[in-house]
Amino acid sequence: MSKIKIFFRSMGFRFSSILLAIMWILNSITFIAISTILKKSRVRELAPQLEGMIGEFHKIQRATGLAFLLSFILGTFFILLALRGIIKPIKKLSMASKAVSKGDFNVRVENKRKDEIGEFTDDFNKMVDGLQSIETLRKDFVSSVSHEFRTPITSIRGFAKLIQDENLDPQLIKEYSDIIINETDRLMGLSSNLLRLSELDNQSINRNESDFMLDEQIRKIILMLEPQWSVKHIHMEVQLQELSYFGDEELLQQVWINIIQNAIKFTGQNGIIQISAYAKESSIYVTVTDNGIGISVTELPKIFGQFYKGEHSRGNEGNGLGLSIVKKIVEYEKGSVTVLSKLNEGTQFQIRLSNSRNKETIIS
Repeated sequence: MSKIKIFFRSMGFRFSSILLAIMWILNSITFIAISTILKKSRVRELAPQLEGMIGEFHKIQRATGLAFLLSFILGTFFILLALRGIIKPIKKLSMASKAVSKGDFNVRVENKRKDEIGEFTDDFNKMVDGLQSIETLRKDFVSSVSHEFRTPITSIRGFAKLIQDENLDPQLIKEYSDIIINETDRLMGLSSNLLRLSELDNQSINRNESDFMLDEQIRKIILMLEPQWSVKHIHMEVQLQELSYFGDEELLQQVWINIIQNAIKFTGQNGIIQISAYAKESSIYVTVTDNGIGISVTELPKIFGQFYKGEHSRGNEGNGLGLSIVKKIVEYEKGSVTVLSKLNEGTQFQIRLSNSRNKETIIS
């Protein structure tokens, strides 16, 4: 398409044409009206002694015509100039949008305007900032996934080679086999968690909502995890009201498992874990408090990030996806998670769930 055709189809040309047409029509109507009034004037009929004034009358008529012509020209110039100021930033935004569509998230549009176009430009820049953050998270996610898969695979490969030694002691074979099984389980857990995160992100999980007793569900999970907390001689203080809840039972089970397992993992020998659940107004609150190692102020905002592991958890089992899954499930249930923690003193997780069947979407 030629540049001339593009120009005639542009928004600037259309705006200019419309505004100029309006201005010319209004000025023409005004000029015709004034000319008609002057022509129909009875000045010529007043008296023969006014012949000298008729000449002046014609001069005024000509001057009026020239004034209107000049206003046409100046008006056209200023309208085109004003439209250029409007169209120019729109063209910049268009070029920047094309760059973003090609994957360039470093582009920004300079903005000094305070009007609607300036507001639109600010919104565009904010959008690109968001896209750049998402792209950074995506790259970090791919890097983290690669690392999390590579580590157990390398371990499995190494121990599998050792087992191939025919002269290897049977006890070592069993030990190495157990390590391979554990690493395989770790890979399976990582795959399952990634799949669960993907489903939650895409809202592609089939909702399986039903009425169930939330307090009974939490009690069963505490009993299921007894081998983990009893070996550390952790004292469990449990206070659960009788609570009926309408939601996805299977998903919420994953929440309590992750939260309570975390509390057990980071609570020392002979520690204390307090678990409570109660209803207040139209919400249910579940609180898990431990007197473990706690979380530092700098780490606290990062704990729900995918693959994030705090300084104290790097040597422990896990892939850093548990709390990320917890947050997404709770938000999926239209609830919220809050965390209070102090280093070397303990941590408290509180999950709030809506106890209404017609749950409203929470916008944070």
